[in-house]
Amino acid sequence: MRRRRQTISLWRVYFSILLFGTALLGFQIRTTKAPICFKLQAIPFQLENNETPVRHAPAAMAGGVAVFDFNKDGRPDIFFTNGANIETLKKDGAKYSNRLFRNDGAGKFTDVTEQAGLRGTGYDIGVVAGDYDNDGYPDLFVAGVNASTLYHNNGDGTFTDVTNKAGLNRIDPEYGPMWAVAGAWVDVNNDGRLDLFVVNYLQWNFTTEPRCMFGGVSRYCPPQSYKGLPNKLYLNNGDGTFTDASEASGVRAQIGKGMSIGVADYDGDGWPDLFVPNDTSYNFLFRNVGAGKFKEVGFDAGVALPENGNFISGMGSDFRDLDNDGRPDIALVALNNQTFPLYRNTGKGDFEEITAKSGMSALTRPMSAYGIGVFDFDNDGWKDLFIARGHIDALPSLGEAIDQFNTVMRNLGSATKWSALTEE
Repeated sequence: MRRRRQTISLWRVYFSILLFGTALLGFQIRTTKAPICFKLQAIPFQLENNETPVRHAPAAMAGGVAVFDFNKDGRPDIFFTNGANIETLKKDGAKYSNRLFRNDGAGKFTDVTEQAGLRGTGYDIGVVAGDYDNDGYPDLFVAGVNASTLYHNNGDGTFTDVTNKAGLNRIDPEYGPMWAVAGAWVDVNNDGRLDLFVVNYLQWNFTTEPRCMFGGVSRYCPPQSYKGLPNKLYLNNGDGTFTDASEASGVRAQIGKGMSIGVADYDGDGWPDLFVPNDTSYNFLFRNVGAGKFKEVGFDAGVALPENGNFISGMGSDFRDLDNDGRPDIALVALNNQTFPLYRNTGKGDFEEITAKSGMSALTRPMSAYGIGVFDFDNDGWKDLFIARGHIDALPSLGEAIDQFNTVMRNLGSATKWSALTEE
């Protein structure tokens, strides 16, 4: 479970969530290599999670961002999700509005939320952009607490809520409304159309959720206090609608507490596979066996748990080649005292954990983080890691701090050695 402060200026969110781009908080690291520098690009946005003295789980999760060129002018634009009234899960005030900022070039951004029709209605968490109808314009799927939204890009600067029309509004007959936190647009059956995988988190209800205290103060309850949920897979029918293939594909059989998703063809068979880290539960690796079917192989592949066999609070993840051998590896982040696991793809259908021997264990043990992204920041040919750090609660006695400096993990070669670059 992660936490955001009640109000956070854009530059803080931008630096915490954007994995690479043109504008971030400036810092310079003195090393033997060329410095990695970032520059602040401020935009007037604040995240509102409606945190109350009685801690409600969704308030620890609000805030997501998508960087995409919505108007096809060649400049990346920025969309932020926002929270809502925690009791009603409705955006009953302007402060809860999602925000779309159009990139006008030269470091200028204009808020075009209202004219684009993207204010939103519910308590929104994650967002993913993808052109599901192949019209050339990227659309948006917004994952939310007990309700998610699909926005169709009309190509004229506006978006239309097509959730109902697309068939994504149906309540699950067994679990009811689901709390979604992330999604991925991925063509799972290689038919040329983007399908939608939705990552779900916890079974949550405002009136029945547990209460947890620490030192006489209300705190966010740990994930173990809640039951998990299955993830969802929707196949694209090619006519603007989707078919729920969660059960038929085998995805629904796995109950977890998902936090993110990574997509890559790890075994080189031509079918995209899916990695889903879970919060204090086994991680899932869904191997795509073709014909719209998946097999969960997390344990067989060696990525279900870290090498010490303990559960971790799996958060953000990325699924890319870190050692330049042509095979996608897995990197994910967690909370302090858990380390951030690294899994090297052996090319034999499984992974070798290299967290300890690469030095990542020692570097990350004091850290807590929510997001991670892979990019070669210094153009040395080796992919580095951007880590968005923070914690759910401030518990100094346990070494926990909400606000933490973000970190770039510099890849010193073959992902076998790293150096931590922060503003600290």
